[in-house]
Amino acid sequence: MNITDKFSRKLRDIRISVTDKCNFRCTYCMPKEIYNSDYKFFRKTEILSFEEIVRLVGVLAELGVKKVRLTGGEPLLRNNIHLLISSLKSIDGITDISLTTNGVLLSKKKAQLLRDSGLDRLTISLDTLDPKRFKEISGSLHSPSDVLQGINNAKDAGFSNIKINMVVKKGVNDIDVIPMLENFKDTNCIIRFIEFMDVGNVNSWNLADVISLEDILKAISEKYHIKPLEKNYSSEVAKRWSYSGGEFGVISSISNPFCGDCSRVRLTAEGKLFTCLFGDKPHNIKDMLRSSDSDDTIRDNFVKIWENRDDKYSENRVNNGEYKVIKKAEMSYIGG
Repeated sequence: MNITDKFSRKLRDIRISVTDKCNFRCTYCMPKEIYNSDYKFFRKTEILSFEEIVRLVGVLAELGVKKVRLTGGEPLLRNNIHLLISSLKSIDGITDISLTTNGVLLSKKKAQLLRDSGLDRLTISLDTLDPKRFKEISGSLHSPSDVLQGINNAKDAGFSNIKINMVVKKGVNDIDVIPMLENFKDTNCIIRFIEFMDVGNVNSWNLADVISLEDILKAISEKYHIKPLEKNYSSEVAKRWSYSGGEFGVISSISNPFCGDCSRVRLTAEGKLFTCLFGDKPHNIKDMLRSSDSDDTIRDNFVKIWENRDDKYSENRVNNGEYKVIKKAEMSYIGG
């Protein structure tokens, strides 16, 4: 069964936050001034169990979901996440399972467990190779070498074409664009530069801090000959280019919104469903999963949710040249 929303967008992907906790305090996501020792994270009983997640994905797979991405917070803080991956892998219709992590918990053992459980792809966040800037951005005591070790462990476990996500912010790490490309040249790792986004309400977003797709391409073109590549699939969020060291991408939700073919739904750790990264009206799926509702009832309710979906925040946020910033869910809560 295939369902479409009000703009004829099909349901194909689900991003699942498995925990709201993280071992980093990145300034653009979970600034330590707010997410400190006084901050109240969800209790274990408040977050969805693996069984509840698997049940929901099974229902959504019947409606067209094919791809699952596990996020957080930091998803590797969730105990035995490889068991969840194994269960998701067994669902008919699910063809791709990926995970986004900051990489420092990717030990050799953990990487192998993830691979053996059926995880298809890994995306690892790394915003700079400079130790000082890394600590300032991540708000942690780790270093880039910890992340690079995690990447090497993942490669040894059999993961290929690992994506490296780099959020680029003006005056903070824009000088690291070329060094990142050079470091991962000929490694089969794909750098994805991400425009600093107005996600949430605590990251002090300002348009003046955005390094746009055009800015990034200009900087890279001064050193490398680049060539645009076709999308791997219609709803892919990154625009792709080849260069002499391989491939890179740019996720440009500020300068070039991609709402038109968005096929994603997002599930928070506590079981709230969002039909847009910038949504402010979640649907409480947990209550349905923990009630006596049947799978058919959950399916019918979700069909109504998707068929009424009309989210296009990234395209509608600009009015007469001014950005309309609304109150919305935090990145660490909604899972990116």
